Amino acid sequence: MHRRPARPDVRSRRFGVVAVIVLVPSLLGAQDGAARSAAGHGDSATVAADSSGGRAPQKTFFVKRDLLATGVGAAGTLVVSGFDLRIARWARSTGVQGDSSRHRLVDELTRINETPLMLAALATYGVGRVAGSHTAADVGLHTLEALVLTTSASQVVRGVLGRMRPRVSLDDPFAFRPGSGFTGFETRSFPSLHTAAAFATATALVGEIGIRRPAAVKVAAPLLYTAAMVPGLTRVYLDQHWASDIVAGAFIGTLLGTRVVSYAHSHRRTRLDGVLLGVSAVPDVRGGVMLVVNARH
Repeated sequence: MHRRPARPDVRSRRFGVVAVIVLVPSLLGAQDGAARSAAGHGDSATVAADSSGGRAPQKTFFVKRDLLATGVGAAGTLVVSGFDLRIARWARSTGVQGDSSRHRLVDELTRINETPLMLAALATYGVGRVAGSHTAADVGLHTLEALVLTTSASQVVRGVLGRMRPRVSLDDPFAFRPGSGFTGFETRSFPSLHTAAAFATATALVGEIGIRRPAAVKVAAPLLYTAAMVPGLTRVYLDQHWASDIVAGAFIGTLLGTRVVSYAHSHRRTRLDGVLLGVSAVPDVRGGVMLVVNARH
């Protein structure tokens, strides 16, 4: 069946959600730059502040309270799984599905997944390095790290469990084919990667905002987490995921997004951060661009 191209307003919504990653670091960087000018501090002061965030060193990536958080997340996922079939049938109903225009809108929104989010984070890092904005590079890099870690962990869980997608296992939310998720698309239901990536992004951005502008969190957090819910809801609507897949994805993304930002700002830079955040692009005397690497940690 021939599909009409997405309407301009739909594409603009999709672009707007992804562009948040680029705009937030830019606004934070502008404020940091103004503060440095007023106080007369150099870039080294900013690096030190971004590296520690004034926090006590965190010796390990995961901390003890993560065990409790994992237990709560697992319990929540288990409770919701008891309603998976009921929610799926409701989402399949005519009243929820609506007409073809609603379906096209949801289909476009579901394209906001780990790939465009990673590209946006990478672009933010690149723009920060070229423009000499440590804040933008720092936020972009940590968001990218959270996305890579979340995607990798989710793919492993999906591959091992091999949970069947609801559109394939219509009336059985507990159909599993262990190990088949590595090779089969229809057995990669748990957890929702769209949701995990969205929540990892939102959590990383909220964490970075909290470090630099704590007062702004009460505004940014509701907006970012509301946006993060959209990809998961579209996957339920399209019969690609059970509701418990969404809960699990949200937990994984939130946990890993929190851990990446917390560890990065309470611990000495990793070698990877030291190299990537120490590279700057500066113009040379011949009108070209050269890369300068600051080896200090």
